[in-house]
Amino acid sequence: MALGDFTVELGKPLGIILEECDEGGVYVKEMDKNGAAAKSKTIVPGDVLLKVEDNDVSKSDFDSVMELLIEAPPQFKLTVGDGLGTMDMPKNVVKTLQTTEDAYFVDAVVREAVRRIRRDGRLGNLVKVEVIIGAGVQNEGKRGLARFFAIFSTDGFTTYSCNVSATGIRQDDGSVRIVYLSCAKDEGLGQTYDLIREVV
Repeated sequence: MALGDFTVELGKPLGIILEECDEGGVYVKEMDKNGAAAKSKTIVPGDVLLKVEDNDVSKSDFDSVMELLIEAPPQFKLTVGDGLGTMDMPKNVVKTLQTTEDAYFVDAVVREAVRRIRRDGRLGNLVKVEVIIGAGVQNEGKRGLARFFAIFSTDGFTTYSCNVSATGIRQDDGSVRIVYLSCAKDEGLGQTYDLIREVV
């Protein structure tokens, strides 16, 4: 599996609304808070379906995916990805990091920040991460900081960009907990949204 991909076992009803991707495959457009997907706390809007059980659906059309979901047993495995692909981290940003492990940690901080933004939903749909413009790792590799530009859409047609700042703490199980997350809109009035601000 690629970075940002994971498998979860879910029951029915899933409580998700799917939409076909331009390049094939389907993604989670909306979620019912009472459905199995939302209750799992792992799937968020924007996630792309990759497999239903062992069936690859990464390039399948909407009807084919729906058929597999309907035919799936009451409890089944769903493999999804965040749809971000490989993120751009310029050489000058990479040079600020000590090790390859630090780069993977910053990547994990960005991906978890995206998941938190998508789960929150106040800024619309985070469509993609343009570029990571700043990165750092502190506290013996336990605290990761990242700044990145992200593209958002509130209506599926028009887009706007945000400068996102995120701080994540590496947990004992290897996951990342976001403790600070702020999004500054680049257009209009330049509003800033503080989504998470924990004292650590």
